[in-house]
Amino acid sequence: MKNKSKLKKIREKKAGTATVTNEWLYMNPNSITVAEIENALEGMDGIETEIWKEAGVLEVEVPEHHSMDIEEIAVDLKDEYANAYLKEHDIHALFAVTIDTENYAFMQKIMQKIIAGAGGFFCGDTEDFTPVVKE
Repeated sequence: MKNKSKLKKIREKKAGTATVTNEWLYMNPNSITVAEIENALEGMDGIETEIWKEAGVLEVEVPEHHSMDIEEIAVDLKDEYANAYLKEHDIHALFAVTIDTENYAFMQKIMQKIIAGAGGFFCGDTEDFTPVVKE
């Protein structure tokens, strides 16, 4: 049984279907808010947004009941390496982003629309901040 599991993982890697993280960070060198992120999404087909400005949360609903949640967090990741990364990229606004990985291609389109309208970039909330989605 163990060999079948290992073989499946190897096949997935070769086929390019390795799992994508559902936890992301949106980093921006400008001090922006979730309202400005919502403005960047204006006019995008197939989505609906709901914002809680006081809480610093934006929910982006996509077809088939999937969503992307964007929550403003402090520009301090409580880790020396992570904070050095923030300083290196001159980050002044940081958001925790949760996506539904089942609709990853559409989630990437939303990320690209946000980047085009508000700047910054997305990176996986992983040890090495990968994968990265930027303009």
